[in-house]
Amino acid sequence: MALRVVNEGEVQLLRDLLAIDGTAGVVTLEAWTLKLFSNNYTPVEPDTSANYTEATFTGYTSKPLIREGLAGHWSAPAAGAATGAWTTEASVAEATYAAQSWTALSAQTIYGYYVVGATSGKVIWAERFVAAQVLAINDVLTFTPRLGIS
Repeated sequence: MALRVVNEGEVQLLRDLLAIDGTAGVVTLEAWTLKLFSNNYTPVEPDTSANYTEATFTGYTSKPLIREGLAGHWSAPAAGAATGAWTTEASVAEATYAAQSWTALSAQTIYGYYVVGATSGKVIWAERFVAAQVLAINDVLTFTPRLGIS
């Protein structure tokens, strides 16, 4: 899989790291939403949500990614070898989210996932699966979202 933090995501992540939300003295992290995409597309840095066609199979719904606290949601960020093939660097900082699953009640091909700000709609990052997931009725798609910095 090729994980890509897109340009608008880089800006949003930097704002979050520096606790800049435009309101003096107030720190609010925007909630994130996990979405699957069904267009045959490889994420690139200039992406916006317009580059992705959200999945429409029966049984699909986007899912919130909880940002506060690690327990039951995110693994503790750690340095080490990257999971998957999103980078060739020997050591990266990476965290993974609890595995997410959908049961398809209609057929559709899914190429990857993208994460957007729940209120801004800005793409934070996207990842194309190594192979397209061709879903038939009653197939279950399960994967582990991750975010890494190299």
